[in-house]
Amino acid sequence: MTINSTFLNIVFVISLFFVSPAMANVDQDTTIVNAVSSGGGIENTGNGSVEFSFGQLLYANEISNTHIVNQGIQQPSIYELASSVSSLSCDNYVLDNPVLLKGEMYNGVVILPYLGGNGANYLGLTISSSLVKGLTMTLPSGKLAKGNGSIELVLKGVPADTGIALFNLVFGTKTCPISLRVYTIQPELSVLRCDNFSLFPSAIGKNLDYTGEVSITYSGGNNVKTAPVSLSSKGVNGLVLKADSLLLNQTGGVLKYTLLGKASSAGTAVFSLQIGGKACEVSVKVLDSEMFEVDDFFSPNGDGVNDYWTIPELDLLPGSRVFIFDRFGRVLVEYAGTAFRWDGLINNVPAPVDSYWYLVKLNDIETLRGSFTLMR
Repeated sequence: MTINSTFLNIVFVISLFFVSPAMANVDQDTTIVNAVSSGGGIENTGNGSVEFSFGQLLYANEISNTHIVNQGIQQPSIYELASSVSSLSCDNYVLDNPVLLKGEMYNGVVILPYLGGNGANYLGLTISSSLVKGLTMTLPSGKLAKGNGSIELVLKGVPADTGIALFNLVFGTKTCPISLRVYTIQPELSVLRCDNFSLFPSAIGKNLDYTGEVSITYSGGNNVKTAPVSLSSKGVNGLVLKADSLLLNQTGGVLKYTLLGKASSAGTAVFSLQIGGKACEVSVKVLDSEMFEVDDFFSPNGDGVNDYWTIPELDLLPGSRVFIFDRFGRVLVEYAGTAFRWDGLINNVPAPVDSYWYLVKLNDIETLRGSFTLMR
């Protein structure tokens, strides 16, 4: 045997340590391989087989008498074990966040048990919901247990409606439909203070464009959003009260609505609200800057009724001014007409019960005069 053939036999014997376990079961004659070097190849003079798990084998097999010759380059095949389970526990999955709400962002995890895993690697997948759309279920790639285990599917999205969000999961050669119910929760609160709402700016004038804000206090919400609101006024036409969805906090708070439009007449514009299971009526006064209603008395005694003397229509006349006199014609107080109201104090001292006179400068030309009585 030549040096080349001896070297090749040594190399080949060494390579037998790296062949697959199937090599141990190969049927063979008296000699598996009797190889000599031939241009860097292996020549088989007997019958047998060799299986390599990697690399390439250049061979030329010649069988005596029949003279059948096979020559070429053999590239061994490498097989990946396909992932499979014997069953998926579709009726026994766990959802860590069980409340799915229509129109609300959702994040959760579905833990799905399986039986009889074969220990193979599996690829990830992404499934979109059917029936109720808007949700996506994702499984990262991973490895099955040899036996029983579970997979974790990440669930995200915004459900577009109420009902059933369905995912047709195919995993480990098994099919598993996962059905998740999407709910809607009605907003609720315990107290709604419609009797104490605020309006800013406070003056709404007939045939004048208006944009302002109505604020209503409440308490005892259930942390659910209200539906959007858009209400047209009754009594006086032309105004709209509107708001997007508002969250009702458990600690309470203030609901803010936008009021806008152009009132068609003077009078009272009414809006009937239904908020958190409570009925609420908001009434706002529409003023006429050409018609003034001046009270002829007030009683600043702190009982919450008629505690201020005011002329609301002056809010529509930003350049107006108010002067109040005593019976001797002395000026006691002077105010800007906008947001004007007198609390019955003169230099923080309560004015006595008496009759008082007023002069209102509406503009550079027009004035308004009269008297009223302070009572306690």
